[in-house]
Amino acid sequence: MGNLCSLAAMITDSISSSRKTAKGVLFVQTISQLFYLIGSVMLKGYSAAVQNAVSIFRNIAAIKEVDSRIVEWTFIIAGVVLGVVFNNRGALGWLPIIGNLEYSIAVFRFKDNEWALKFAFLITVILFTIFNVVILNFVGVVSNIIVVVATSIFLIKTKK
Repeated sequence: MGNLCSLAAMITDSISSSRKTAKGVLFVQTISQLFYLIGSVMLKGYSAAVQNAVSIFRNIAAIKEVDSRIVEWTFIIAGVVLGVVFNNRGALGWLPIIGNLEYSIAVFRFKDNEWALKFAFLITVILFTIFNVVILNFVGVVSNIIVVVATSIFLIKTKK
């Protein structure tokens, strides 16, 4: 079931890479984070699951254009603290924490720049891909590789 949730997340992540606005990217990624959250819990990747939960709320705040340093830092700190508390995978459990930290900063700093968001997303997906190998989320690994390729293609096409 966890792998099937990852498949649904991959589909929505691939769709997010093709969105033409930052809000569109964040909206679709909010849906994918819900699928990843459920899948990570099922596969006992708790540090990833809490990162997905924080990401859902962070994306909603960014979509609603909440412009508050306190809110931004609350999400960033919550992601790190909850990730540390729920990390049951040792050093590799830090990959989702680092990925979410990097992407959270990007969401709040580049919320109107869809290219920068997609680039930051690419880095995050690479970190989650490695983590998915560790938790044996094979669909997640394949899905993330597809998302990395799709996002890279969109980045290259839109940069030209």
